[in-house]
Amino acid sequence: MSTYFKQIPKITTKITVTTSIARFIDGLGFRYFWATENLTEKEHAFSPGKGSMSIMELNLHIYDLAFITYTTFGGNPTYKKEAFTTFEATREEILTLFQKLSVHLKTNAIDLTTCNFYAKKYNQEFSFWYMLNGPIADALTHVGQITSWRRLAGNPQTEGVNVFLGEKKV
Repeated sequence: MSTYFKQIPKITTKITVTTSIARFIDGLGFRYFWATENLTEKEHAFSPGKGSMSIMELNLHIYDLAFITYTTFGGNPTYKKEAFTTFEATREEILTLFQKLSVHLKTNAIDLTTCNFYAKKYNQEFSFWYMLNGPIADALTHVGQITSWRRLAGNPQTEGVNVFLGEKKV
């Protein structure tokens, strides 16, 4: 089981566009780790109302967002969504994708002008800029939904999680 985002990774001393994006991914991974930690099957099925996704559906959507983000920035994972049978397996793969993406962005010189991605919904290719306000921002929104919905389902996020400092106080 991944513990990479149990604490936010240390701040890099090298400030570039890609290390800045990596830090944003680190924050997203940390928030996701604690939003999804110790959820039960009851919470996996929870939805606050008609027309809203369940926590499990949100989790699968976050997987798609993590996958497209990682592949856009040069990662080459295998798409596994259809193989996921448990929340935990999906969670583990999402954390792995975020971790690999963070490391990839911190250690590789990436030409962002070539980081385009195809959006099926719009039947066209988009530049890196849309990655920021699209899939990355969307993933953060859905992590916030999971945090809220688990509270509504009676299982609030673990106490002591400080998203500003990126740590959990004991």
